[in-house]
Amino acid sequence: MTSTATPRPASAATRADATRLLEILARTDAAYRRILAGIHARRAALRAADFARFAALGKDEARHAAEIAELDRARLAESRQLATRLALAPEAPLADISARLGETDRARLDAARGALRELILVVRKESSVVRQAAERLSAHMAGILQSVHSALAHANVYSRGGRIAVGANVISSLDIRS
Repeated sequence: MTSTATPRPASAATRADATRLLEILARTDAAYRRILAGIHARRAALRAADFARFAALGKDEARHAAEIAELDRARLAESRQLATRLALAPEAPLADISARLGETDRARLDAARGALRELILVVRKESSVVRQAAERLSAHMAGILQSVHSALAHANVYSRGGRIAVGANVISSLDIRS
């Protein structure tokens, strides 16, 4: 629900709250950009079959995601405080908060929101592509391992799951001297 009320003259406290909110959004944008760079690096690691690097980059991504979660909590607290100061419900969306700010703060907040929204969509898309590629590679590798195992298995017996059953190891040799 977007408010149609005219903006109020910004008090010093309101401007300070808006500035803190914009700083949080800027830090969130930077964290998402780090995640996007990591996603591109993970894609390159996957292409090069560098699984150790792929895993290490995944840990970095998890660290950045935790940072974003913390920034989201800070954004929520700051936006609630600003919404209350602007006589809005504490859960008011940023669009409603923005509508009550002065022209400069409104333009800055709207630009930050829009840019962050676009970046999040790009990160989701790129992350999905890398996830699908990793899943396909994992399935391919599992198939190769199953093929190798079936070639080396002497019994060639399938389990209920349709895979070659792993039985006792059979030691076999070929005497090439006789």
